[in-house]
Amino acid sequence: MKVGIDLGTTYSAVAFYDKDSSDAEVIPDANGCLLTPSVICFSPDGTINVGEKAKSMQSRGEGVVAASFKRAMGDTQYYMTAYGRRYSSEDLSAILLKYLIAGAEARTGKKIDSAVVTVPAYFNDLQRTATIRAGEKCGIEIQKIVNEPTAAAISYGYNKAGNKTVMVYDLGGGTFDTTVVRIERGNISVLGTDGDHVLGGKDWDQAVMSYLCGKFKDDFNIDLRDDVSAKNSLIVAAEDLKKELSESESVSAHLEYGNDSADYTLTRNQFDEMTEPLFGSTWEVCERVLADIGMRWGDIDEILLVGGSTRLPGLPGRLASISGRKVIKHADTDLAVAKGAALMAHHSGKNGNAALGITDVASHSLGALSVREDGKKFINEIMIKRNSSVPCSVRKPFRIEPGNLSDSIELFTLQGESRHPLDCVVLARMKISGIMNNGEGVLIEIEYNYDENGVVCISAFQNGGELTVESEKLSEDISWMGGRPDERPSNAPLQKNIIVAIDISRSMKDAPLDKAKRAISRFITEVADSNTKFGLIVFGDKNLVIRELTLDRYAVTRSIDEIKVKMAGRGTDASPFKEARRMLTGRAGNNMIVVLTDGRWGNRDLAVTQAMECRTDGITTVAVGFGEADRSFLRQIATADEDALFTTLDQLGDTFGTIATAVNSGGIGMSDGRRG
Repeated sequence: MKVGIDLGTTYSAVAFYDKDSSDAEVIPDANGCLLTPSVICFSPDGTINVGEKAKSMQSRGEGVVAASFKRAMGDTQYYMTAYGRRYSSEDLSAILLKYLIAGAEARTGKKIDSAVVTVPAYFNDLQRTATIRAGEKCGIEIQKIVNEPTAAAISYGYNKAGNKTVMVYDLGGGTFDTTVVRIERGNISVLGTDGDHVLGGKDWDQAVMSYLCGKFKDDFNIDLRDDVSAKNSLIVAAEDLKKELSESESVSAHLEYGNDSADYTLTRNQFDEMTEPLFGSTWEVCERVLADIGMRWGDIDEILLVGGSTRLPGLPGRLASISGRKVIKHADTDLAVAKGAALMAHHSGKNGNAALGITDVASHSLGALSVREDGKKFINEIMIKRNSSVPCSVRKPFRIEPGNLSDSIELFTLQGESRHPLDCVVLARMKISGIMNNGEGVLIEIEYNYDENGVVCISAFQNGGELTVESEKLSEDISWMGGRPDERPSNAPLQKNIIVAIDISRSMKDAPLDKAKRAISRFITEVADSNTKFGLIVFGDKNLVIRELTLDRYAVTRSIDEIKVKMAGRGTDASPFKEARRMLTGRAGNNMIVVLTDGRWGNRDLAVTQAMECRTDGITTVAVGFGEADRSFLRQIATADEDALFTTLDQLGDTFGTIATAVNSGGIGMSDGRRG
């Protein structure tokens, strides 16, 4: 059997589609009630009571009570402890759902295998996915998540032929949503939604409790809220007093604690005055949603009241007076949401919302962490705007710059309207991997999606092929998002580009060249990784580029094996720096030239000038000499004195080993492109 479940903050309900009446009907719970209190009470003996019995125990101050936990859905920091065991809001919701499902199955004699579960329209992705997980813990398929005002509108507009634009004013026990819908021949289009998931009837209860506790403290210097048992009893009493004020001009309350007791009176006028800011908060949300979708109050035909808290005294009149619109009460104020969910459960199939003629919208803008154009700030770059019809998606290109050889990227998703990331909800840290990257610059596409449940999904593609997208643990400290991008350490590997230039004049014949080739091949093997490219130049009377920059170290070492003396002439009149600079110009990452020579160069002034030009471009030069090489000249062409290395032929291998170690540790040229 498919059902609709209104998983409320204060009360919950289960409904199904009755084929005999061709309408939705609410299934009574184990106590025969259509509404089940969303209260859980844990007893010392391990018994877990749910619903009416739990609320009764709460009023008597018994056990450990969990209530209003829906407000903490998706909050990973929220836990309550009962007799040595911790429960998250998701765990508590699963306990409540399991109780509701078991009661409905017992009452109908039918197995429930799937459900449409309602959530406040303003729930974000974390809260929606937590609700889905809570349902899955009960062993049922969550057929769909639907916004509570949308469900109420379905119940109101089902099988009705009239055409009208309605604002659904949904004030529940713990949340408030307002949604503007267009109803045309029974089809429902959501135009816009907004809300506050921590504003509801419980806040009016809190106002009553604060008033009474304040009076008692003035008389006896005792704050009843400091005692858990007394506080739980007052929570229940405050709700009852609020309900009485819906029908009476005043109510009386008797409070006692220890040997102290007193009677207090609260009038409806006092109640309206102390809760005026709460009503004002709901009005601000109504104004905001109209502004967001470009509508005025004159465009609204009716304001539909949904949720038990819309019975608050004077609320309908105040809404009608301020808005100038007709205010109507839903015939099933408390049950409309569950019934709408049941209708959706019955009619929704493979085509989802389309089967019932419903279109809904995204409650929040979906964005990604980005960097402002001037590079000085992180921003929330909005990809999908709030109140876009769902499901919806958008693809955006993402470029990995040349020189960055990473095969994966990091993506932070956010929900919220502000450009400031810390003013938004940071949803997830995503890792996109499997990127084919040769360091020349890569363009991939990232697809941002809202599914019909308003749940976020991220996909990524390269050349039409889908990449791997995984969610990773989000650090608790995200304060860096409020700082400068250049102040955040990056773990992304940078490319290294190394040109090896070898003197092959006639003095390198036989042993010198053989040992040089072995030393350089070993150097390349030790330094080589997926982020390092090598190029090879030989010089004498002229320059020869033996190998352009490549990641293929084996190709480079093979080219080294093929080097012969005098293949570039007998002398050393040429300088390799101009050619090396050409090969490195425009290359992102850290650029380096390693020059090996055993003699004096014919055009030293030209070589020094070209070496200085390389230094100006941020290219590090390490000069290695042996034999007849001039030490002072080595220092002139090297980027820094410590980069001028004079050695012996026998120690050449060790010298290149030292360079390799320094390169790998960032000690030479690899930590900063500009030295000296």
